Amino acid sequence: MLERSLPLAGVAFLGLLAGCQSDRCCLIGHYVQTASTVADDTPPPQAATKPDGQSSSPPAPASTGASGSGAALDGLPALPETPPVLRQPVPAPEPQAARRPPSTVGEQLSEARPIWRPSGIQQVSFQSAPESLATRSADGQKNEAVARQRSQRFAVPKELPGSDASPLRLPAYDAQQPLEVRRSLIRSLFPELPYEVPPLVAGDRADEPMTLSELQQLGLEHSPVVSQAAADVESARGKAIQVGLYPNPTVGYEGDTVGTTNTAGYNGAFISQEFVTAGKLTLAQDSALMAMQAAEADLRKARVSLASNIRRRYFELLLAQERLVFSRALATLSEEVYHAQIDLVAGGENAAYEPLQLRVLAVQARNNVVQADNRVMAAWRQLAATLGLPEMPRTEVAGSIETPAPKIDYESARTIVLSRHSDLIAAQSLISSAQYNLRLQEVTPIPNIELYTAVQHDATTPLDNFSYNLQIGLPVPVFNRNQGNITSAHAQVTRSQQDLIDKRNTLQNMLAEIYGRYASNMTIAASYRTEILQDQVRVYRGIYDRFREAGGDVDFAQIVVAQQTLAQAIAGYLDVLGQQWAATVDLAEILQADDLFAIGGGAEG
Repeated sequence: MLERSLPLAGVAFLGLLAGCQSDRCCLIGHYVQTASTVADDTPPPQAATKPDGQSSSPPAPASTGASGSGAALDGLPALPETPPVLRQPVPAPEPQAARRPPSTVGEQLSEARPIWRPSGIQQVSFQSAPESLATRSADGQKNEAVARQRSQRFAVPKELPGSDASPLRLPAYDAQQPLEVRRSLIRSLFPELPYEVPPLVAGDRADEPMTLSELQQLGLEHSPVVSQAAADVESARGKAIQVGLYPNPTVGYEGDTVGTTNTAGYNGAFISQEFVTAGKLTLAQDSALMAMQAAEADLRKARVSLASNIRRRYFELLLAQERLVFSRALATLSEEVYHAQIDLVAGGENAAYEPLQLRVLAVQARNNVVQADNRVMAAWRQLAATLGLPEMPRTEVAGSIETPAPKIDYESARTIVLSRHSDLIAAQSLISSAQYNLRLQEVTPIPNIELYTAVQHDATTPLDNFSYNLQIGLPVPVFNRNQGNITSAHAQVTRSQQDLIDKRNTLQNMLAEIYGRYASNMTIAASYRTEILQDQVRVYRGIYDRFREAGGDVDFAQIVVAQQTLAQAIAGYLDVLGQQWAATVDLAEILQADDLFAIGGGAEG
């Protein structure tokens, strides 16, 4: 198990830490030690042929050399002397002039020769050229400087956070030590996770969660935006009433020729009235009523906009709650994998750094839980503010982010938008208003009739008679024929007509973009549910079952990778669900549907 799980160099290292109690361990250590010299730049020696046909090899270095069987390996205890039975005679080296240094690494490996061959097991070691050993012996300080430089090449810079962390040192593996004792000892060396996962907090009315319809109704009752739009409608209604009212008559006292022949003159009362002609009041009122209809269309748009904002916050809250559940599950799983990896280290099957990598993942998973928990609270506060009740306490809401989204085809959506949207209704109303106003400006030059009459007592004679005065007049449109207002009214009609065309184009442009997102995310979300997530769950289960059955034949890291891949797939699925519902809400808004889940036929004109 141990030899299958770790590289051969790691096996030798653990053998040295255990005291090298077997010949096999010493042979493996000797193999690793002597094989390390192959990476040096000095080419290996070539065998020289003696006159009698025997080959000669360089002499073995002393025990203090870099590759001798009794030398220390990187500061570890020296290996015991190779048993004499395994040694072979080493012929003298060939003369220096007869050798040609190999030009490639391949030639170096092909020209190197084994120095021992134990019975039953073939272990091969390569020995460097004697002149390379001599060079290193003669220039030991230089080699130490080079080794020190190489060891510092990948050192963590002290400027980086965490560079002052102390290394984790495990005790030597003792096969005689009980597993439970060693497991307890190893677990004490690894730090615990920093904090507990926050508990789930239920809001008010957990037994009767609020539905989306209830939230929308609550928003209509408290939203200041809707109240403002309703006030605009009342303002337009008042203007329509006012412009249709008839002019008031004028009543007063009138005295004429007062003081004639020392008399009071003529004294009496008068009344004057303007009579509006050509239906001007009706035209003005009709124009104002059309403006009021446009304000009513804007009120409906404000209500739809409020409902859409509430829907967005509602689904953001559902998504945040789902992320919290998922993050908590992943944090629990990451913690279990972390402790399982520590147990593998206690059994001598994994290196000490592997649990630390998993601990990083476990801490990150707990951080994600904290972030998800705060996001849930933030989503609720945003929803409450959208309702117009920012101080409203946390309340549970009904629904699931995985609820199937409503379906509608593009042409049906386009028909609904072009026939029912409040922007088009308002634009059409403004066209009618401009047309009524144009007609009003055209008939304005027709003069209104002005009537004046007065009844007076004649005090200038003793007859005590009464008399009356009567005036009927009208302005003559000679200079002012309302030319400027007529021209302006014509332009206003043209502008309102073009504004309707522009709004139709804008709405179709918006619908195309929204429907593209809606259709794409609907398809992608379905592929996640029926394809991606199911396949990834099968992969995770398969790897886990294989690891449980095959033991050390399957790397435990594969389970970790499969777990992380599954977590990424679920996170991607949640992202797609959020985008799907965002597009659905946008589509319901442009369709101005009162019922989100009936966008194919629930919108009202």
